[in-house]
Amino acid sequence: MDTAFDQVVSHLFRFRDELLKIPQQIKEQAFDIRIKAGQPVCISGKEGIRYVRQDGTVSRQKSGKFLSCSADELQELFYQLCGQSVFSHENEIRQGYLTLSGNYRVGLCGTAVLESGKIKNIRDITSLVFRIPREKPGCADMLFRPGLDLKEGVLIAGEPSSGKTTFLRDLITSISFGRFGPSSRLAVLDERGELGGGYDLGPGADILRGYPKSAGFDVAIRMLSPEFLVCDELSTADLDAVKQAVFSGVALIATVHASRDDFLKRPLCRSLLDSEAFRNLVFLQGRRNPGQVSAIESVEISLAAERIKKRKPMSGYELSVPEGDEERCESAGGGYDCGERLSAGIVRRETVNKKGEGAA
Repeated sequence: MDTAFDQVVSHLFRFRDELLKIPQQIKEQAFDIRIKAGQPVCISGKEGIRYVRQDGTVSRQKSGKFLSCSADELQELFYQLCGQSVFSHENEIRQGYLTLSGNYRVGLCGTAVLESGKIKNIRDITSLVFRIPREKPGCADMLFRPGLDLKEGVLIAGEPSSGKTTFLRDLITSISFGRFGPSSRLAVLDERGELGGGYDLGPGADILRGYPKSAGFDVAIRMLSPEFLVCDELSTADLDAVKQAVFSGVALIATVHASRDDFLKRPLCRSLLDSEAFRNLVFLQGRRNPGQVSAIESVEISLAAERIKKRKPMSGYELSVPEGDEERCESAGGGYDCGERLSAGIVRRETVNKKGEGAA
């Protein structure tokens, strides 16, 4: 059976035979295939970049005879990927990608053509990045643990190539097939064809392909009666759509580009938390362990941890410690990472009313 790597390579007319010879272990850990004019064809994966030789072997060093293409050959490959009709892919191209048959995605690099400050097209293609999709069954199972309510909203954060789409797809299928309880209805906004293309998302998932999030959210809420709205890769342009979804009574599950350390430093992530669409945050480990969870936190815990690290009091809140843990969590300067204590649930958050009494 062909791997996802082999299926992507089938679209690379110019290099297909050589790339199919690459060792299986390299194929299995590959994130993408990169083709750049005047440079060796390379594969990036868990262990870094490997350059592909003409005989199908790979090397970490640029030594020997490598696969490469000229600027003209790269342009011809681009036209072939478009089916010789660039116009029919115009909407995707202006967003920096192409979708191939089988719903594989190719990132485009070139010169942006602007009109009224907006990208109208991309010309003079200089490199193509072929993403290798992955499946990792069961990677989202820990989200079904007791005490975590998915209907309070889930935001999955990770750096590029950390497995956000893989993780989200597994979460969708678990909810749709009812693996941990009754099957639920999901409206999946598959804007770039990466979530549902070639995958069985189950009987509960309705897939809206190619819809911008604002239009897709509106159609889903009005026509599909979902219990969950699911989408990939939120951006600043999607904030209004997210805010509208909050008041629809439908739970939102989405991903965003951000590492755990930088999450609260990104204005987009701050705005997403302010929208109150998400109560649960899932942080992925990163490129070296795609699809693996680093931490699961509530929004309140993440914000409390940040304030403790900055040693600023929380307005309207106090932090209390369960009996027996006073010494371990006595202060932020006592040699303990209070952020980690909060994440582990050692320190709990309680609202405080005007009389100073703990409120439920």
